[in-house]
Amino acid sequence: MFHKATKSLAKQLDPEGDLIPVRCLLDQNHFGPLCLVQKKCKDPLWRKSRYHKTDYKLRDVLLTGEPASQPDIYDSDSFTIVDHVDGKLEGDVTAAIDLATVEIKSSSSTSHARSVKVKKRHISRQVLDSLHGKSKINLDHPLIKQSEKFQRDLYIITETVETVEAAEFRDSSKTEGSVLAELRLKMKFTGLRDSKKAVIVPKACALAFRVKRLLIREGSLGVSIFPDDRTQTFRSCKPGYQSDAVRIDMRSKTKHQLMEIQQECAPLLSLSTDLCGKFLNGFLAIIRNNDLLQELELQLEQALDGINPIKLKTSRPELQELVDNLQDSTGSICTDVAGSVLYFLQALDELSESELLLLEESVERKIVPKQTALVQCILEEVNSNKEWKLTIETQKVSPFIEDELDITEAMIKSCGVTVQRSGAGLLVTGNPDAFLALSALYVALYVLKILSG
Repeated sequence: MFHKATKSLAKQLDPEGDLIPVRCLLDQNHFGPLCLVQKKCKDPLWRKSRYHKTDYKLRDVLLTGEPASQPDIYDSDSFTIVDHVDGKLEGDVTAAIDLATVEIKSSSSTSHARSVKVKKRHISRQVLDSLHGKSKINLDHPLIKQSEKFQRDLYIITETVETVEAAEFRDSSKTEGSVLAELRLKMKFTGLRDSKKAVIVPKACALAFRVKRLLIREGSLGVSIFPDDRTQTFRSCKPGYQSDAVRIDMRSKTKHQLMEIQQECAPLLSLSTDLCGKFLNGFLAIIRNNDLLQELELQLEQALDGINPIKLKTSRPELQELVDNLQDSTGSICTDVAGSVLYFLQALDELSESELLLLEESVERKIVPKQTALVQCILEEVNSNKEWKLTIETQKVSPFIEDELDITEAMIKSCGVTVQRSGAGLLVTGNPDAFLALSALYVALYVLKILSG
């Protein structure tokens, strides 16, 4: 819930910028000015930048007595952000299937309220310039030695958005439904799901941050000025290294994108039917509960980390079978399958709450294969259509009935893409910014298709 709130606030503050939301409330004190964070060498092409805490600040890795170890941090004036959403959706469907008549009625409502007073804390440009080539790094520090060994880039946090006073973030959702079926015998089923969550954010809590890459050359410290600098923390760019700028260009190459997705998810194709069912049940539990997603994603990142691997464990019964089958009887992680699961969870983490709810409904209605084919078709077609306005002929994808298309359209719309019927085809419109969001959705659909097929 905290991460969902910080993502929303970061987007509200800087829709087109590089403001990075803090993911975990417990770790927020590791994302203040002058804290060092790490970026792993491999991230999915469709994923936004992810930075991990290191538990160290700049002063910890400088040689003793360096004057740059305590640079000044400046505060901006405070301002208040208000983010309030309140919505309700109702509908009913009646269908005749052979001897049965099925009537489905449902209503759902969702709301969140956030009002928080914040300020910006930052290091001045002059201070960053003064660090370049004049400050000395302790090359024997454990963080420096391990980061160089595993070729992990290091970054310094230069700016944060922090709370001025304690604030409460509240979320609530309610779904009601009833199914009335007549098939010689009259039956009625009703259901209600009601969820209310709140988190109290303390004063001086980091909500979002910006970073600059550190450059370490012969024991001297430097700070990269430009975000698309192709140098790395410990060495210059070598042949084959891909900077962020190059990666952005590659994202337009759909063939490369789809190949990556298929390769990363390939280990799931070898699962038995029984294991597919267990994984699918675990994934649906994760889709329903964002806390489970955060718990397992963090554990998998640590378990697959070559530096400090851990054993997976959970106290959640809905995750137990999934966790048990990601490691062997000795507790050793099953690297290939666990890597595919982490890849899937990373995609889920990019999706909105409404997309996750629609994913669950799509699995229940067994329309995921149709949706997967449609999204893949859009990604392939848009590669040669920069204006993101295209028509997909119906013979390229399986036909949708009206309510299936409504669900699919709502899901894709969350990515910034609209789908409408147009004669014998589907009219798709959007913009290039939607490519990454649609790619993450495709990963989620592709994995659910494998497991449910």
